[in-house]
Amino acid sequence: MNQFKESRDLGATWLESQIKDTGAIGDDVTDYYKVPAALQISGKTQSANKIIDWIRNHGQNENGDFGPRPTNESKSYWYTYYNSWVILGSQRLGQFDVAQKGFKFISKFWDKKSGGFFSDVEKKNDTIYQDLWVVAGNGIAAIYTGKLEIANAVGKWMLNLMNSQPNYPEKLYSVFSNSKGLITEFKEGDTRFVMSANAKRDQFFFHPGIAAGFLCRLFQQTGEKEWLELAKKYMLIAEKSSDFLWHTLRAGKVAWGNSLLYTNTKEEKYYDMAIRAATNIINQQTKFGYWEMEGMSKIDITAEMVYWLDEVYQITKK
Repeated sequence: MNQFKESRDLGATWLESQIKDTGAIGDDVTDYYKVPAALQISGKTQSANKIIDWIRNHGQNENGDFGPRPTNESKSYWYTYYNSWVILGSQRLGQFDVAQKGFKFISKFWDKKSGGFFSDVEKKNDTIYQDLWVVAGNGIAAIYTGKLEIANAVGKWMLNLMNSQPNYPEKLYSVFSNSKGLITEFKEGDTRFVMSANAKRDQFFFHPGIAAGFLCRLFQQTGEKEWLELAKKYMLIAEKSSDFLWHTLRAGKVAWGNSLLYTNTKEEKYYDMAIRAATNIINQQTKFGYWEMEGMSKIDITAEMVYWLDEVYQITKK
């Protein structure tokens, strides 16, 4: 059996074991948000739809937002990132009412001026930050729900972000505002704002992965090669990143981004990076099927790793 499929299925089986009789899993949206997508790609559609039914009846508000949310997540700058995963899973399962209503909510965060999404629950003006990984997540949701005007605008936002980089690919600055442009001044050590290729400590290594992944999907949707070329450019920092970063679970999205780059280019270097990142994921799986990572619940990190392993499994040659 393919090792990536085997690991994926082991993780998905553990996730399925955590579903309650009611259809709920975990305590709140920070647990369940990735699970429908992870179960869908693993062929466990009955269980995935059981969770969606629970979300429809208990987790989605009238305005389309998802909950419940723990107090410390009620105003996080990545607030809509949770929503984007539920939308993705719902749309892939054909549960269009949940997905379309969900995207209607996050579309309120879209900034037509920049093309990105505001990283603030309450304020939406030129001073408010817009973060690469949050914008990308919402852009993916836009592609899946057919909101191509917004998806194309996100692509242009990413192009502007890349063109503003002062010393890429040594560093990738990832936060923008209309009033200040690319944010390059911040408190030292704040991982929100920059990723360094030569890092020796945990950083947001998912930035090149989620950017390239979104851009590859946008290329597939539009056929416009500029998005594929931009995806390649975002992956440059991963190509030269320190060995340390390749051994973190943050590399999951890098596995995904490279699997899509390989699909669309057939360049072996992308295949090799996808396999390298996915092998690291397998090596950190527990014998019970779940993964563990500080700051994330077992359900959260396991659902994500299951999803990325399937993306790599799709391109494997053996």
